[in-house]
Amino acid sequence: MSGAKVISVDAAAWRDAQASARDLAKVRRDMPRLLRQVERAARDDVERVRQEAAARQDGTDRALADLSEHAKKLEDETSRRLRKHGRQLAEGRKQLAEQGERLAAEIARERAERRAGLAAVDARVGELRGESDAAAEAARRLFGDARTMHDAIRDTLPHDRFAPGRLERLASRLDVARGNLEAHAAGYSLSQVQDLYLDLSELRADVERLALEWEALRAEALAALRTVAATIEDNAERPIAEADPGVVLDVDHWTDGGLGALRDEVARQVDAVADPDCPLDAAELRALISEAAPEYEGRLDALVERAAERIVASQLRVNVAEQVVAVLEGQGFAWSGNTYAAGDERRAFFSRLRHRADGGEVVVEVAPDGDGPGFTLRILSYEDDPDEAARRERSAAVSRALRAEGLDAGDPAEDAAGPDPALRDFAALSRPAARDEAGESPLVKRAGVRARGADER
Repeated sequence: MSGAKVISVDAAAWRDAQASARDLAKVRRDMPRLLRQVERAARDDVERVRQEAAARQDGTDRALADLSEHAKKLEDETSRRLRKHGRQLAEGRKQLAEQGERLAAEIARERAERRAGLAAVDARVGELRGESDAAAEAARRLFGDARTMHDAIRDTLPHDRFAPGRLERLASRLDVARGNLEAHAAGYSLSQVQDLYLDLSELRADVERLALEWEALRAEALAALRTVAATIEDNAERPIAEADPGVVLDVDHWTDGGLGALRDEVARQVDAVADPDCPLDAAELRALISEAAPEYEGRLDALVERAAERIVASQLRVNVAEQVVAVLEGQGFAWSGNTYAAGDERRAFFSRLRHRADGGEVVVEVAPDGDGPGFTLRILSYEDDPDEAARRERSAAVSRALRAEGLDAGDPAEDAAGPDPALRDFAALSRPAARDEAGESPLVKRAGVRARGADER
């Protein structure tokens, strides 16, 4: 018969422990100081967007200073609306989508007004053609406006980012119009030139609006990501209720580095979005706000929950081992030591006992069963003259004691593998595979207190 007895235990019935895990797993989001910092950074970002947009619009206006009087009047109206949109974005970035829709509608109405205004010029084209000098003058004036608009877009606006290829196509049309003017077909080029100018003017409005909205989206995405980053930092170490003073739950440790990986991923996203050359387009920024940031929050919830469950399960293993030790002490054994596998509280907990009369040893192993509260209990006997009946009674008494405590402990079963002699050597068993830079194993972080449940009862 084997000297190893296995008792399967489901700790789900341990309601108090489960309640403690649920309470510990609640992610803290009421963090006024950190949230104030995030909000302050968000306001700074929005103000930066406003200032940069205003500076860009000032530069475009200066570049358009040489427009003809009629064209300048049309562009001044566009500038007024874009500046108003910039102020609205600064005052309320959460209404960004609605504001953008309103601006697009306003610009659409403005375009219709422009076309109506230029249609009045079209009505006079026939007359102007009959007066070649007047027709040529009108065409050349509009061509000059078109060239001024082209150069302003080229030199002051991020057209490649927000309207790739459009300026190049319009530049080709500008070359064709120039050729017609030089071929002394000015009067007959008037409609062509005024259409070209209108398309360039629309490109200007589109690029300025899209650039403004992209910058505001970037500011909102940064705020969302920074809120996640702050929440991660505020939950990295959690005080453990009803524990020794200074004892905290190190979430990264209890999730095997999961929190650190999430922190690094969010930090990379923050850096990418904060970069002035951020490669993300508007759709990707919206996805960060509406999908990625909430997903990061959900992952944080899951990590904190996992850490809480694992640390509570670790304490349950210690409690169960203590109960088993108490039963065995009633059968003539004396406790001689505790340890964790590799000195790691996330792993199996061991207690060792020696029989007072014959010197035989028993090692109690309480090993985790996944990340939940369930675990497996093994009672490993090392005796020169084994008494199998005594072993069976010893294991049955343990099962009865655990059931009396409300645990769903099964009947003892034989472990075909038998007891491993190496598990008697607690010095080797507890030796960590690796240490941190400070030379200590990163278990539950404590402020000047000793670890409970290891080498003392």
